[in-house]
Formats: sequence, structure tokens, C-alpha cells
Amino acid sequence: MNKAFDYSEIAPYQDHEVNKVLDELKSNTSFLHLLKFMKLDTSPDAVDRFLAGITSVDEFQLRVSKPWLHQLFYHTTTGIIHKGIDTLPGTEKYLFISNHRDIALDSAILNVLFSDHDIQTVETAIGDNLLKFEIVKTLAKLNKNFKVKRSGSAREMYRHSLTLSSYIRKRITEQESSIWIAQREGRAKDGNDKTQQGVIKMLNLSNENGFEAGCKALNIRPISMSYEYDPCDRFKVKELLARETNDIYEKEEGEDFNNVIAGFLGHKGRVNLSISPVLDCEIDQLEGIKNINEKINELAKMIDLAIYQGYQLFPNNYIAHDILQKTCQWHQFYSRDEKQAFTDYANNVCRNLPPRAKEIFFQKYAYPLINKNREARSEKTDG
Repeated sequence: MNKAFDYSEIAPYQDHEVNKVLDELKSNTSFLHLLKFMKLDTSPDAVDRFLAGITSVDEFQLRVSKPWLHQLFYHTTTGIIHKGIDTLPGTEKYLFISNHRDIALDSAILNVLFSDHDIQTVETAIGDNLLKFEIVKTLAKLNKNFKVKRSGSAREMYRHSLTLSSYIRKRITEQESSIWIAQREGRAKDGNDKTQQGVIKMLNLSNENGFEAGCKALNIRPISMSYEYDPCDRFKVKELLARETNDIYEKEEGEDFNNVIAGFLGHKGRVNLSISPVLDCEIDQLEGIKNINEKINELAKMIDLAIYQGYQLFPNNYIAHDILQKTCQWHQFYSRDEKQAFTDYANNVCRNLPPRAKEIFFQKYAYPLINKNREARSEKTDG
């Protein structure tokens, strides 16, 4: 099946393309600013010497992307903690399906942590709506991003989905690379993480075996991303508010790019990444279901459950819930000072917006607690 597809339109750069790409980057102002951020000499001779030693995508990530991101995380987080990385065996490849909090950071954090632990970095999905600027497209492809088409005719989208599905399956089953994708198209701006059935349908397009066998071949491992503060709060609240009053939300020119920049540069507080075990026994439970749509729906619920269980809840999540519900149910998980600081932060984000904006803001932070608590109660009842 794989031989029928041309992956060149979506694939990241390959090692043999790196030298030519770096030659073109040497005089790019944006790229030189990136090197300056790393406190490197950006004189022409120094840049030539620095880039001459980079001959592969892995080397670019190790010598450019990783140091840059370490600097960024040092200035914009108060620490990144993780769980599950030590359960990744040497050469096994996985499909990591993650909740989606930030356009670029979610997968970037995963790859930095993998590199820190001497684990091969993963290829990551990126929407073509983010690749309008040539420098962004170049850096994305140098960092193992493969392209996901966001719009087109029904026929074009089906063909793209089939190609994308085949590409993901090939990379994993042929032990070439692990893959990261989001559980849905676009971020869950309201904080309510739900796996879109369309994502699973896309993955199943390239499956030539039974549904269960095809899913298990992908070694699906859900990832939970938790940020103490969302650096894109102001964008998300405005969009959610607009969607409540208009049928169609029209993004401003460059809005996605501004979200990427805000995600990188904004304060995030504590960050947690948690990797769940492979959904293996869980997928076996689908064999008793005959209808394919029901199987897809149940698998989506399994991914959601794993993500909810992996959440790291912060004081802000408990505070938001209590403010929203006008209760003190979770008061033992936060202090008076923490509540005041988060309330001040909410007031700043929602300044000059209608009162409803603050409700949307608190709901966004409360959802992780609501979902995690709901699933905990459900498991207890089932048990």
C-alpha cells in the first residue's frame, strides 16, 4: 500500500537535504536572531563554522533547536516535570496522541525531554495554516514536522487523509520513527479535551487488517499536557467569546502565527507531560463490538480517559472551579495568596471584555479538574 503514495509533499526534511537548507538559512535575519538568542556569534564566518558541523536533522535539533528551547523554557517556565519517559524501551516506535494546549510547544517539549534522555525525537504533525511564512516552514521541516492539510475539496481532503494515514503507519510499523499527533484538529481552546473521531477514522484509512489489529500495530500511547498558565489565554478567551455571539469566527491575518509566538514567549508556570502506557488490552475490549463507528467512539473514550488520568492539576484548576461554582469545595488545594494571584491574572486577561469573558476563562481552567474527577467517579462506580 505504501508504494502507491508520494510523501514528498508532507514529509519533513531528510538528512541529505540539510546542507542545502542551512546554506539558504545563513543570511536569513530571523534565523540569525534565533542564534543570537543562544548567545552565539552571528558573524558570517562564525555562522559558517557553526553550521558546517550540522549534516543531519538530528544534529540540527541537538545543536540548534534543543539549546534554543532550553533557554526559552528557563525564562518562561518554573520547571517542566514528566512521567512515563522511563517506560519507553529502546527501539520501539509509538503513536503518541496528545491533548492539544499549545500550537507548537506541546510537541516541542516532548522532543526536548526525549533528547535529554537520549531517546530519538519524534516526527510531529503541523497544520499547513501555520506554514505560510517560509522561515516557519523551513524550521518546521528541520524539526521533523510533517504537514497536515487543513482545507480543500472533499476529494482532496480524502486523498490527503489517506496519504497522511499511510505515512504515519509506515513510519511506525517499519520502525522508522515515532509520531506525535494531537487528539483533535486545533487546540481545545475551552480546556475540554475530547478526541475527535475523525482523527481515528483517518488513522484507520491505511489499516489493511481488522480494526483492533490495525490500531494495536500503531502502539498508541496517550499524552497529557498540563500548563499552570496558558500563555495564549487572551487569544482563546476572545475567540470563545466571539463564537458565542457569531456563527462564524474569522481569524485575523497572522493570528495563528501570533499564537505561536505568544505560546513560546509567554509565562507558563509549571508544566507537566505525562505519557500513558500503550492502549493494548483496552483495544482488545473492542472486539465484541460489531459496528465500526461504535469501535471508533469507544477508542476515542479510551484515549480521553488516559489523558484525564494523566493530568497534573495545579492550584489554578481548583481555584477556577470554586470561583465558577461559588463554592469552597477544593479549598485545601490552594492558598489565599494563590487565589488572589490567579484572580488578578484573570482580571488582567479579561480586561475590557464583557463579563461573560471571565466565566469562559474560569471554565477553561476548571475543565481538567471536572474531567479528571468525573472519570475517577466513573471508575469507582464501575469497580
